Amino acid sequence: MKSDLSVYYSTKICPNSNPRTEPITKITIHHMAAVTSAMACAASFYNPHRQGSANYCIDGKEIICCVPEERRAWTSGSKWNDQRAITIEVANSTGKPKWEISDAAYKNLIKLCVDICKRYHITPAFNNTKNASFTFHYMFQATECPGPWIKSHTMQIIEDVKAGLKGETILDPEPAPAPEPKPEPKNLVKVTVPTLNIRSGPGTKYKVVGCIMDKGVYTIVEKKSGWGKLKSGKGWIYLKY
Repeated sequence: MKSDLSVYYSTKICPNSNPRTEPITKITIHHMAAVTSAMACAASFYNPHRQGSANYCIDGKEIICCVPEERRAWTSGSKWNDQRAITIEVANSTGKPKWEISDAAYKNLIKLCVDICKRYHITPAFNNTKNASFTFHYMFQATECPGPWIKSHTMQIIEDVKAGLKGETILDPEPAPAPEPKPEPKNLVKVTVPTLNIRSGPGTKYKVVGCIMDKGVYTIVEKKSGWGKLKSGKGWIYLKY
């Protein structure tokens, strides 16, 4: 059995799966370990040496059913979770370190989750424990999966699935807030003497390589023993003057 939104990768049973023995009460979202397609990801799960699989593989174009829902996929490193969860691998568009997914892949993810929740009467919920109806790989194994992008959009995923269950339109995901840029460290000094030597190092033992005669304002990028290194790279000046 599969979602009507999907197509089967193969009529053959995926070798990396078992009959499901528990009722479906969860959804577990993963990100693919490489920037690849849903079809390529599903194909990899048919290699018995892979020792892994998922019920669904998603990208921005299609939803592939790799392991039918009545079977347990080998996805989360936890038989307990995989017996109860329909597991989903989502194509990422950037790879490390953010593992971002495209707007199109996001919409396919939400549509599939809405369909699963409808058919199995799952109420979308997340509380960062294995007992919630939405779980993640990192809860069961030491892994970064599903990556910072999906993690930062967890509550939006929950709300969008709830909205989809009400028949509301699924919007594009909001971009994760960008970290505020750190201000460039600056240390401005004003020359107060008519002539100030510039030396090759922080001290009078270093040779004079130039001089300042404009009583201007200069940026210091390093301080040492009362001397300052000019941002221009020309040398060091004595900060007392």
